[in-house]
Amino acid sequence: MIRGMSVRISEITRRRCLQIAAGASIGAPAILRAQPSSAPLLALTIEPRREIAKIPANFTGLSYEASQLANPQFFAPANSGLAGFLRRLGSQGVLRIGGNSSEYTLWPGGGAAAAPSSMATPPDTGAGGRPRTPVTPESARNLAAFAKSCGWQLIYGLNLGNGTPEQAAAEAQAVCEAAGDRLVALQFGNEPDLFHRNGLRPPDWSFDDYLAQWQEFARAVRQRVPRAPLAGPDVASDTNWIASFAEKVRDRIVLLTGHYYAMGPPTNPAMNISRLLQPSEGLARDVPAIMKAARESGRPFRMAEGNSCYSGGKAGASDTFAAALWCGDYMLAMAQAGYCGVNLHGGGNGIYTPIAGNAQQGFSARPVYYGMLLAGQFAGAAMVQAELTTGGVNAAAYAAKSAAGLRIAIFNKEERQTIRVDASPSFSARHATVWRLAAPALDSKSAVTLAGAEVGRDGTWAPAKVESATQKRGRIAIDIPPASGALILLR
Repeated sequence: MIRGMSVRISEITRRRCLQIAAGASIGAPAILRAQPSSAPLLALTIEPRREIAKIPANFTGLSYEASQLANPQFFAPANSGLAGFLRRLGSQGVLRIGGNSSEYTLWPGGGAAAAPSSMATPPDTGAGGRPRTPVTPESARNLAAFAKSCGWQLIYGLNLGNGTPEQAAAEAQAVCEAAGDRLVALQFGNEPDLFHRNGLRPPDWSFDDYLAQWQEFARAVRQRVPRAPLAGPDVASDTNWIASFAEKVRDRIVLLTGHYYAMGPPTNPAMNISRLLQPSEGLARDVPAIMKAARESGRPFRMAEGNSCYSGGKAGASDTFAAALWCGDYMLAMAQAGYCGVNLHGGGNGIYTPIAGNAQQGFSARPVYYGMLLAGQFAGAAMVQAELTTGGVNAAAYAAKSAAGLRIAIFNKEERQTIRVDASPSFSARHATVWRLAAPALDSKSAVTLAGAEVGRDGTWAPAKVESATQKRGRIAIDIPPASGALILLR
């Protein structure tokens, strides 16, 4: 289950993906502290003049179930509490509507009663017995207005599994008229590569079958909205579908999409914090293939839905501080690979949701939100060449530059070992400051902080503890305690 976006692929990008699997990574400057005698020394070399990938300003994204639209007041400007959490993640971003429930929507919702304003829908776990979800023009209008109030854009999924081209076209027209240029793209079907497993299509369902139906839906939508932006294939994991889709319909789409879940199923005892924080061989295998398809088609790739563990998440891992470290590392790794964005799935009080709660009771930031908050500081910057020699230590580092200076993120995913990073940033800065990403323990579900501050109940946040980093002979040394991260800002 992997998705993302591409600017261009290079031998450097290929090596970086392999290094992600091997536990090596990019990095940057650090804080000068007394070095614990047992702390391994990791060398970090940064080359600010060697740009790898430009990070779009709207790189950060969230994903919600289409069934959430049964409550037209949830995604509405009046829900200012939720809007505050989106704006905190970035002045620009992408809200994606889809998930398993998008194959069970009804358009138009007709006279269906509106859901209570407090209703917040958790991620669909993929279990059977789903009710049909009424979606109305009011839902579409409110959703578009909500996105505008946040400064965000939309990716909107239409019902391919149980819908018809005519229904999709009518819904697409309403969404396009409501969202205007806020609409990044429309999609047909959620994880269609799994339709043969979940009862939506027969066992012999293939890519060619999907493509034929996708083209039928696309024709119907374009008859009503000739310039409607389209995307896909929004697959769960099959990168061959991404490559074939890019080749067959490159002239009809604006974006390639797919999903990525780091582990699963949650019923497997082996799916735990240790597993979540290990380097992913799947990413090293699949990311180069995805980026090749993106480059050859000339279309960017976005990870449109994903999180730490599929089927709703793994309690004790997806809802802990470990998920914050995983998320920050994953998002920056994909930005460096060339993805145009990452959308973390969530909703309601789901186990892995970044934002929990509802309008009546209020919202709160889960640990994974803090990983997004750190990675979001890189939006709009350019990832630059950086090499962290890990020596087998489970750590990663990334560097990017912008008009504001150089920023570096370092993640220590070792549970008990402090590391010291000796960085040569090749960047002269008057000011060097550090924000820490920390919590009492890897399995902490609360008391997570970035720069010493928690995110408020209204989405407000500001650095409370900013450290100074010392540059000496063009080098910076920083200690990263076990299970923590650091963001270094050079200005």
